[in-house]
This record gives sequence, C-alpha cells and structure tokens, in this order.
Amino acid sequence: MNAESPPTRQVGLVELFTGFLLIGMLGFGGIAASAQYVIVERNRWLDQREFVELFGVCSILPGGNFLNATVMLGDRYQGPLGSVVGLCALLLAPLLILIAIAKGYQAYAHLPDVEAAVAGSAAAAAGLIIGTSARMIRGLERSWASLFFGMLTFIAIGLLRVPLPWVVGLIVPASIAAALYRARRRAAHAKAKEGSAGE
Repeated sequence: MNAESPPTRQVGLVELFTGFLLIGMLGFGGIAASAQYVIVERNRWLDQREFVELFGVCSILPGGNFLNATVMLGDRYQGPLGSVVGLCALLLAPLLILIAIAKGYQAYAHLPDVEAAVAGSAAAAAGLIIGTSARMIRGLERSWASLFFGMLTFIAIGLLRVPLPWVVGLIVPASIAAALYRARRRAAHAKAKEGSAGE
C-alpha cells in the first residue's frame, strides 16, 4: 500500500481514536490479530491486501511495526494530528492494563498458579501469532516468488536463527527486486498485447 495514495474513504478523528483504542484493548499476545480484525474486517479502512502490504513495509522499518503502521494510517486519513491521536489511543489501554498487571504480578508472582498462568498465556500468544500469520498469507499475491521468499525467511529466522538485520538486509531487497521484475514483465506483456491488438 502506498501511504501517499488517496484514501478510499474518509475516516474521522473520533473513528481513528476508537478504532486504535479497540486495537490496543484487544491486542493480547501480539497486536497483529486485533489490528487485522479492526482495520480490515470491522472498520474496512483497508482491504486484506493493503493491510498485508502495510504490515510488510512497517515490519522492515526501525521501531515497533504496528506503531509505524499507526503513524502511517493516522497520517493518511487525518494528517499529523491523526498520527498523534492514533498513537495515543493505541497505547492508552495497554499502558493502564500493564500498570495494573505489574502491580498484581509483583505481589503474587511467587504463587504456583500465577506461574502456570504465565506459561499458559505464552502458549496462547504463540497460537495467536500463527493464526494471524495464516490469515495474512491470504492477502499475499499467489506466486512462486512469494512462496520462495516466505519459506526462505521462515527457515532463516525460525530454524537457522539468522539475526534479523541479516534477513532484512539480504532477503527483503531480493524479494523487492523480484517483485519489481515481475511487475515490469507484466507491464511489458500488457503493452505488447495492446500493440498487437491495435494492429
């Protein structure tokens, strides 16, 4: 998704605030699942493909990937003020919840039931990440290149434990180059087809 492209519909500051507030409140175990639900399914600010593209771009930028996405979406719909409103709304509920949990954990961390709850929540968080990834894959372009670079990234990070900067520095530019090559070939093919049809 191009952050500079005109939005498909107008989103007001109140809608931005309530949407990002909901994302922050639902973002247990990772924010991607709640972001996809609110942005794509509930509010329809973006379609699935635009969301995947936005998340992909924000994932290779410095800083938190969804903080980056919030800035981009807020600016797209309401300029710099939209970015500020989105960030404040996104962080408000987690900050309050985190303070409450930290106070409670400090007092009860030694109890076996609390330790079991922490272990169980870690497993649930891993499941959320896997489920969200599976849903985001549906928004990707179906091609051998997408499958190849997706598997290569999974193997590099998940199995070989290659440091993230190496993956971003090597695999991401290669995947971008492959996507540009495919886009140029399609454009050349379409141009040739138009030329042959006009003769």
